[in-house]
Amino acid sequence: MPRETAATGDAADLALVRRVREGEEGAYAQLWRRFGQPLYGFAVSRLGGDGELAEEVVVHTLAAAVSGIGRFRPRRSTLSAWVYGIARRHICVELRRRRRRGSVPAAALVSLKAALARASDDPTPALVARLEAFRKVDAMAQHLSDTEMEVLLLHFGEGLSVREVARVIGRSRRAADSVLHRAKSKVRERLVGDAG
Repeated sequence: MPRETAATGDAADLALVRRVREGEEGAYAQLWRRFGQPLYGFAVSRLGGDGELAEEVVVHTLAAAVSGIGRFRPRRSTLSAWVYGIARRHICVELRRRRRRGSVPAAALVSLKAALARASDDPTPALVARLEAFRKVDAMAQHLSDTEMEVLLLHFGEGLSVREVARVIGRSRRAADSVLHRAKSKVRERLVGDAG
């Protein structure tokens, strides 16, 4: 990202923080427009495609961001890293809750293969392509740790810098860079193995 764009984005984020802190009209809606969709995409991918739960996570995340905006420190973090950190904590809580409750009954599960078979009857090629992409990501996720997958999603899917990713996952920049490198190597190995 060019330096001017980053500075402009930072300035816009700082203005948004100021507006939320002051309770200005429209500030909450602007926060939603800025983070709603990207957070939803991140949450749905981390929660195994559960869109309903992802929506809950987004709402709780943005509500926590608004109520905790006084704790945001721009010298320590970017607004994106801070908000994604909140989302990550909510996602971790949901994943722990799922593990405690146990998994979904086998009869209620629909495999990606079955969804693809049904989707291939649908004339919408975009849906088929999207499900195929989910299938590939799901297959790749089997070979990555949760942290590796999360770092890939934050960096490549959400566009966060390695420094921001490090803030979100609570590790040093060097450690986050190492996780990212390891994840990319595993993905590369897997893709080469699948192609050969």
